Amino acid sequence: MTCIFCSIARGETHSYIIYEDELNMVFLDIYPVSKGHLLVIPREHYESIHDTPYKLLARTWFLSSILGRIYRVEFDAPGVNIVTNSGGAAGQVIFHFHVHVIPRWGRYGGFWSGRHRLTEDEAREVIDMWRDKTGIIIDALNNI
Repeated sequence: MTCIFCSIARGETHSYIIYEDELNMVFLDIYPVSKGHLLVIPREHYESIHDTPYKLLARTWFLSSILGRIYRVEFDAPGVNIVTNSGGAAGQVIFHFHVHVIPRWGRYGGFWSGRHRLTEDEAREVIDMWRDKTGIIIDALNNI
């Protein structure tokens, strides 16, 4: 069985990458709930939060929290969801551990409300938003 996130991590499948390093990648969800919905994955394949090694798990969550903080502090998002689903019964669809970082820009209409197909224009706009934030991410990661 082919894992789409492994394919993205290997550079075989196109994605809109916001940040990447030797352990993790951050890219845009192609069915975002809101503008800027990010997915944070470890490059190495682990099915869920339950089988990911603790050090990698901690780094992935820390990176996710950095992104959430940037949305709140730098982009003035009124709210942010940072969540993972573990197992099909919990709503996990892609069985490669990942964390959703979902900025909330307005009225909360329900967790998955507003889901749509990402457009090229929306992707470019979000990539442009994040272009000069890499330094903040790297500085925070260097302080753990």
